Amino acid sequence: KTGRDYLSWSQLTLLERDPDEYHRVYVLGQERFTNGYMDLGKEFAEALDGGTGNTQVERIKIFLPDYPQREYELRGVWRGVPLLGKLDGFDSKKKIIGEFKTGKNWTQKMVDDSGQLTLYAMLYFLKYKKMPQKIYLHWLKTELVDGEVMLTGDIKTFETKRTLSDFAKMSLRIIKA
Repeated sequence: KTGRDYLSWSQLTLLERDPDEYHRVYVLGQERFTNGYMDLGKEFAEALDGGTGNTQVERIKIFLPDYPQREYELRGVWRGVPLLGKLDGFDSKKKIIGEFKTGKNWTQKMVDDSGQLTLYAMLYFLKYKKMPQKIYLHWLKTELVDGEVMLTGDIKTFETKRTLSDFAKMSLRIIKA
């Protein structure tokens, strides 16, 4: 898929990290490099939306919070730049953003510093003219077992907040991109 008319979190981070790879993926439409951790994350996201046949993922899903809206798209424009965020979980009545992560060892500081959550909160603010009530990151720990990335069954939920100062810093990243 090429010629996107918006900037997403994955586009922003890839452009900042590797402009050549960004061009290859988002302009030329070539496949992105993946690894076992990324593949499991994708499989987990698909399982949240339906089923994958992976019984390990299906069992763990039972212990996760359920959000009324899944893969909820928030769009906004900041300084002429169209933005798109796909929230893993969203509750519009309670004003809650939920994000699920597999993989690396998440800490409260990492969640508090997460640019992805900042962008999502900023998009929420652009649409609703107020801050989200709560922002959660639900981390599902993974480990490498016999060469295969597996969910351990450990789940940790972090709560975080964002400020207008966070939005100002994100704004600089968006404008630079």
